[in-house]
Amino acid sequence: MKKFLAMLLALIMLLALCACGGTPAPAASEAPAEGRDAAEEADPADDFYLELKFSNVFQPTEWNYKASEKLAQMITEKTDGHISVTYYGQNELDCYADSVTQAVNGANWMGLEEPSLFADYVGDAAMVIAPMLYSSTAEYNYVMDSDFVADLCDRLAEQNIHILDTHYSFGFRSVVTNRDIYTPEDLNGVKMRATSSALFAKTLECLGATATPMSFTECLSAISSGVVEGFEGSTSTLAGAGAPYELVKKVALTNHLIATRWLFMPESVWQTIPEKYQTIIEECAYECGMWEQTSCDEDEAVQKEMLAENGVTWNEVDLDAFKAACEPVIDWIIEEYGSSREAYEQISALVAEYRAANG
Repeated sequence: MKKFLAMLLALIMLLALCACGGTPAPAASEAPAEGRDAAEEADPADDFYLELKFSNVFQPTEWNYKASEKLAQMITEKTDGHISVTYYGQNELDCYADSVTQAVNGANWMGLEEPSLFADYVGDAAMVIAPMLYSSTAEYNYVMDSDFVADLCDRLAEQNIHILDTHYSFGFRSVVTNRDIYTPEDLNGVKMRATSSALFAKTLECLGATATPMSFTECLSAISSGVVEGFEGSTSTLAGAGAPYELVKKVALTNHLIATRWLFMPESVWQTIPEKYQTIIEECAYECGMWEQTSCDEDEAVQKEMLAENGVTWNEVDLDAFKAACEPVIDWIIEEYGSSREAYEQISALVAEYRAANG
């Protein structure tokens, strides 16, 4: 009995010692559970800030200016200032090819330029806006949303040009003069203002005109002094800044080029942006591009009414003749930029595919 009591007492003492030992303290290097949760929840994007300059040539009355202004504000607000975009229109900073160069060189930069200005880096960028290719904005959008253009954008990214959106379009470009223009022969010897795009100048020449590159602000004084007799542009351009419609009154509906711009920035800068801000930028870019298209379409009837009240007239042209006249531009794009006939045929097939599906 005494032996049993001794063993029982020993067991009770052992249990008491274990209870006094408690749970081992965490190692000094191990953070408490609450501290680990806080560390895991910290978002590196909260410490990321980027300031971008956004430049193009457009005037406050033009839809590209309005869409650009809207975009800069949206991105800045929706990222809570982590991506701050300051817009400079009216050719205040680098535009056209110089704007593209800013991206290639990796500046904190955003631009909005027409696709052929990327053709020095990837030749097919000029082919996607070849003359007489599209007859509606819907056809253009169908091509822009294709694998062909997605691949083109991937190739531009390799040249440090990140395409954010391709939908900033505002109608079609036609010939605007004080002459009656029905066929390419009617443009023979007529001096016309051209943009700095070599593709636009080449297209004008094939249409029959003599292309004279200059800024649009110079164009108005050049028309007044007789240096040029007109320009090729959209309805919104004719109705826009400087009141060009006071100088030229006749629009020949060649609709030879779609009036469009691509939004871009340096690929190297894009890759530094946290994913959540990339998503916001992409959503804002697409929304503003489509907003411009819709707004411009809705406004065109109003603009045409105003232009008609100011003496502007429109006339149909021999589209088959103008299309045939523009055929050499395709060969020129191939020779000048290293694109291909296959690329043109692929794009044309996409347009035909859309037309077949949509009557």
